[in-house]
Amino acid sequence: MVLAATYRLRNVRGGIYLEESDQHQDTIHGWSSNPKDEGQKWVFEPAGTGWRIKSLKHGRYVSASGNQKETPLKASIWSPDIWVIRNHGRGHAIYRKDSDLVIDLTGGKDLNGTLVNLRPFSGAQEQLWEMKEVEGQVKDLDPRQLQYKGAVPPGTYRVHSVHANTALDLYGGGKDENTPVLSYSVHTGPNQIWTFETGTYGYRIKNVASGTYLGFKELPKGKDDPATGKPPSQGTELAGHSQPVEWTVTQADKGYLIHWAENQELVIDLAEGKTQDGTKIIVWPQHGGDNQKWRIEGA
Repeated sequence: MVLAATYRLRNVRGGIYLEESDQHQDTIHGWSSNPKDEGQKWVFEPAGTGWRIKSLKHGRYVSASGNQKETPLKASIWSPDIWVIRNHGRGHAIYRKDSDLVIDLTGGKDLNGTLVNLRPFSGAQEQLWEMKEVEGQVKDLDPRQLQYKGAVPPGTYRVHSVHANTALDLYGGGKDENTPVLSYSVHTGPNQIWTFETGTYGYRIKNVASGTYLGFKELPKGKDDPATGKPPSQGTELAGHSQPVEWTVTQADKGYLIHWAENQELVIDLAEGKTQDGTKIIVWPQHGGDNQKWRIEGA
């Protein structure tokens, strides 16, 4: 049984360890054993029926940018993936939740810097990992006991601005990554309906029309490239994504505030309090204005 603890992950075939690169902190690769290196220590945090896997060194999570085979693993502070651990006798396979893709050491090589990718599970030894527990408190809890409980029950809702009486709207119900989330006049379409799913630290808010989640618009390439790990900040726009971001909900004097779970000071904000259709939805430090308050009403 896997417990909420800190582990080193040794590949069964290659004998090297899963490590977050020091030189490139978004990179995860295989490296020879260094028990003192916190980049080889991974904290398993319960997340529903699976786990988030976080580097002890930099606090970044194991993630992948797509659902295709050969997708390289990345260390990210943005939208951590959820992983399911299965014991296959010789070692554990680490599955991306709701898929047959597992963490695979390329070719099972024992060379420092060997890439780590997602590949369909085959049972090969390069897909199996020995989990060596290291320091840290062990919490012998079923992950399902640690789900978030917020101000509204899980369910399907419409989210309306207290200030403008407009709706949180996924533009055109688009399924593409980075489809904008905007303020728009209320209508009956499914792109204005959102399912609040229970996560570990907050709700995962999924659009009914697209099946994608409320997340952050990717920042431009260059100095603000998400691969550098720069987190969402004041003014970051919201968009639809295949991977969930978690949000907490707290009661306000009018309606609710919706906070980014990883930084509770940032809340969902109707940009500049504009009432026109197409106004951007952003995160902004909480200031108490009505443009940051939302009615969450059953759909």
